[in-house]
Amino acid sequence: GVLPIAVASGGYRDTITRTLDRLGVRDWFDAVVTAEDTARHKPEPDVFLEAARRLGVADPTACVVFEDTDLGLEAARRAGMTGVDIRPWVG
Repeated sequence: GVLPIAVASGGYRDTITRTLDRLGVRDWFDAVVTAEDTARHKPEPDVFLEAARRLGVADPTACVVFEDTDLGLEAARRAGMTGVDIRPWVG
């Protein structure tokens, strides 16, 4: 089976959709949630919780977030979701 996936970004919708379109991957995602879709922003969990809601996920703890910022990882934690830091490790 294929799991539903979403983009949950603190960026603005026009920038996010333009980027996804340019990469040719917009249709890979079942939902796109951006800064305009929530009143509170990262590190608040709202963008991730809204993405889970739009995906039909009743239990947000079942979600995994792939993030590249400390604020995003904190938002995932506050949402009760597993956060995976995708930043390259520099030793």
